[in-house]
Amino acid sequence: MNKKYVLTGVLLLAALTGAVLFARQYSRPSKTGAQAPAVSLKIKGNRFAAVTVEIFSDFECPACRLAMAEEAKILADYPEKVRFVFYHFPLSSHRLSPVAHQAAECAALQGRFWPYHDRLYDQQETWTVRGNPVETFIEYARETGLDLDRFAACLSDPRVARDIQNDRRYGDALQVSSTPTFFVNGERFIGSVELAKGGVERIGKLLEEKSVGAAS
Repeated sequence: MNKKYVLTGVLLLAALTGAVLFARQYSRPSKTGAQAPAVSLKIKGNRFAAVTVEIFSDFECPACRLAMAEEAKILADYPEKVRFVFYHFPLSSHRLSPVAHQAAECAALQGRFWPYHDRLYDQQETWTVRGNPVETFIEYARETGLDLDRFAACLSDPRVARDIQNDRRYGDALQVSSTPTFFVNGERFIGSVELAKGGVERIGKLLEEKSVGAAS
């Protein structure tokens, strides 16, 4: 039997088992008061920017994929002034989402979170209908230049699953209930339409206040 398919079959079983346990755990709300987890590997833009946009997103969520365009526009309009921070928020209604988030976090550990993030969203309509997502995720890892041995082992690593759970607990503490949800320096905006209107307006006000404060 082809060694590749034995490997991916074993990984699929391990990853999907973890996904079931993960989904069961998040069928009930977490306690409030959670602190923001460390996310240094999932920051886009100027790390020292005055404005932080926190993203709570699900890789199997079509609205999250569509929101990428608005996120890119904000970064283009406010270069060096805004940073985006990604938090995993897989929804229990999405069967393959926990596995996809594990794959993305494994990419983050190799410094390639955003290319892998983009790949998952760009190909969302492809991998969400495939019977064996792990094979597909390994192929995306190859395409984004990851060490495949490290990536494959990482897919069933419970420590990585706990990191994803920490992101989800943080979102639960902030009463996130749908994806994508954004927080612009702490103010909530749900979906790309709210981000494009109220979120962008808040960014402008925050930067104006910073400019006035620096001048006085």
